Amino acid sequence: MDSETAQAGIERRLLEIGGGMVEVEAPAHFTTARVEAWIGWAEGRADIAAAIQAFAYELAGKAQAKGLTRDLKTRTRFRETLAEAMLHGRIGFLAAGPALKVLEPGSGALDAVTASHRGREAAQAAASLNAARLQAVMDAVLRCEGDGDACADPARNASLARAAEAARAAGATDAAIQDAIALVRGGETMWLCSLPPPPPVTPYVALRGQGSALARAAWTTGRVVAAPDVVSASAIAEAAAMPAAGVELMAFWRDGAFDEAAFAADVALAATALAAAHDGPVRLGLAGLGDWLVAHGFDYDSDAARSAARNLFQAARDAAEDLDVDLKFALMSEPELALRVGGRLDAAPWEGPVTLAETADGEAVRVLSEAAILGLQAIGADRTEVQARLLGRRHFADAPGVNVQSLTARGFTSLEIEAAQAELPFVRNLAQAFAPHVVGEGFLRDVLGATGDQLDDPALDVLALAGFPPGDVAAAEAFILGGDSLEDEALDDDQRAVLRSRDATPLSAQAAMLAALTPVLDIPPVLEVPLPWSATLADVAAALAAADIAIRPRRGPPPLAAELDLPPAAERPAPARVQAPQVEERVVERIVERERTRRKLPDRRKGYIQKASVGGHKVYLHTGEYDDGELGEIFIDMHKEGAAFRSLMNNFAIAISIGLQYGVPLDEFVDAFVFTRFEPAGEVKGNDTVRSATSILDYIFRELGISYLGRDELASADPAGLNADGLGRGKAEAAPAEDAEPQPASRFISRGFARGAAPDNLVFLPSAGRAPGPAAMGAAEVCAACGDIAVVRKGQALICETCGARAGRLNETPTG
Repeated sequence: MDSETAQAGIERRLLEIGGGMVEVEAPAHFTTARVEAWIGWAEGRADIAAAIQAFAYELAGKAQAKGLTRDLKTRTRFRETLAEAMLHGRIGFLAAGPALKVLEPGSGALDAVTASHRGREAAQAAASLNAARLQAVMDAVLRCEGDGDACADPARNASLARAAEAARAAGATDAAIQDAIALVRGGETMWLCSLPPPPPVTPYVALRGQGSALARAAWTTGRVVAAPDVVSASAIAEAAAMPAAGVELMAFWRDGAFDEAAFAADVALAATALAAAHDGPVRLGLAGLGDWLVAHGFDYDSDAARSAARNLFQAARDAAEDLDVDLKFALMSEPELALRVGGRLDAAPWEGPVTLAETADGEAVRVLSEAAILGLQAIGADRTEVQARLLGRRHFADAPGVNVQSLTARGFTSLEIEAAQAELPFVRNLAQAFAPHVVGEGFLRDVLGATGDQLDDPALDVLALAGFPPGDVAAAEAFILGGDSLEDEALDDDQRAVLRSRDATPLSAQAAMLAALTPVLDIPPVLEVPLPWSATLADVAAALAAADIAIRPRRGPPPLAAELDLPPAAERPAPARVQAPQVEERVVERIVERERTRRKLPDRRKGYIQKASVGGHKVYLHTGEYDDGELGEIFIDMHKEGAAFRSLMNNFAIAISIGLQYGVPLDEFVDAFVFTRFEPAGEVKGNDTVRSATSILDYIFRELGISYLGRDELASADPAGLNADGLGRGKAEAAPAEDAEPQPASRFISRGFARGAAPDNLVFLPSAGRAPGPAAMGAAEVCAACGDIAVVRKGQALICETCGARAGRLNETPTG
């Protein structure tokens, strides 16, 4: 191992890259994200140290060929120092990219950018929904257990019809829907579809003063850099095509002071490496300016900080002044290069005093950053007190509310307390430290009395279960885990201003910093203007008008819960209409909104019992109805079957009954369970409409669909010469028409249920207008007033032909 490699502390670690585990050799102080950024620079090579050595060796040869090194000694020195600087992350490189496009004013290019962005977004959303709906079409055919032709026919497969309707509503053509059905019949199961590419992220450069078109493009895409003049626009656009290098500032602190000589040497080294690798102009940036200012004790939003930053860039220019290289000092928004060198290159304020460090096994731990430690020393603050406020004490001793004593009093033993204590460095709240997998399900069940449902809840709050009030938990969290704010008596106003994070620093402070650095930069800086997703076009226009330098307004992403709160269809106001002559109208449809609460059945209820056998297995189906005749419960009894199967069917019936009582339409259950296939199956005896079934469930829901929904298509075809009359028996076409005679109502109304309310001389008279056969029986319903099966549709109303009672309107449609 080379000396510079050994000095950098190279270690091997396993990382998940591209879906697999890869052994990587990288500097020990690199985080996982930084290692991945360097692997990207090395074009996928996992041995980063070897890749850096090879790069330095190649560059040394190019430097000598270009006359940048005088002899073998300086060439060797160049190779060794460059490899060491890269292994320590002090210097990183970025390949050239494409130049940005400058949008000519008045050409309509801004509107074209807006339209293209919206088109790509719409195409992505539409393609995703279209593919999902067509897959649902295929699934509706795949789930069907019946005849292949019937399953592929929307007229006979209700689930397929609904899926096809949804696909059509999503924009799928009828030809595509038919293709999906044909694919299933050909043995395919997946609708393969690649989404169109998302909108690009490469920005455009445009001149200011283009009014609403500029504001609209910036608001819509977030990809427009608004430059103040033509010269600035050209320089910004051309800079993106230049290769770049970054030098990290925080790497040059020695014994609490900034080593200016080492900094100047690395700037010259990076400039020489760029000149050796590339012909033409190159960019050089300084990483971590915000941290560097805090380490010196400067308030970012102060004249002293701006002067120090300007002097720093001037020192960098002086260090590279004697080199024969077309070097452009610039501020850059390059995330990959920033990861490689460990700091931002856009002169932004620092992220804050707390950063994440990785343990040897890859766990992320909150710690004070190096800049925070140096800054606290520079401003004379008590580091111990500030660290306790930000990171917490990391122990339960002396904590308010939740401590060893209060935990012990509630049944926690040293085993659970120590397990939670070990989690404190890795969690952000106490609920995570006392998660069920930490303290153990046995303790939760046996000591805290947690139920099975609570143990199954992944968001179970163990401390709340143990009886700790929220206020006590919050106070303990602040003591044990710390917080993100220093707004207390630990620091004075000037000290807090130095430690203010980027989120707490006004955008005007960053604009002032970029304006101060402009004289020592070769490429005009661009101010990133973050805006909330809710920002308006006027907000973007105001930001464009207020800036003196180039800016790039960018709205944040929409919140995860960004949903339109649309009122139900019944509550939406009717659209405005032109006044027309008044005419008398009849209400032909009424939408009834039903709350999603359980509708209880009456204590004394009607229904029927149907005995049948399916494949030789007896089945008793009991139904219970509401007063209006709607089905509300079912019971399924199977005699002489195994206890497990009987219990399963009984509990299945309970689940269906609960669904019905909560408003699930019977249609949904019928569509879901008809054509299901399992044993017992085969011939059905004892039922006059269902003669065969593919399973017990197929038989039950065929019977319910026919009896309660009028789904006559679910009935089996009658044997030749026989018509089912729905009363448990059949009749031959040529047989005497004994049904033409009056029938006693006791055949249809339970005497016990009626309790004498129906007179003994009540008879059932056949309707003169009723055609013989099952169709006629399916057209009539039971009258709630007299009990006769004589309710028929007349126009838009339901009228009992026996007593004349009006049962309701045809299109009264309850909705859940």
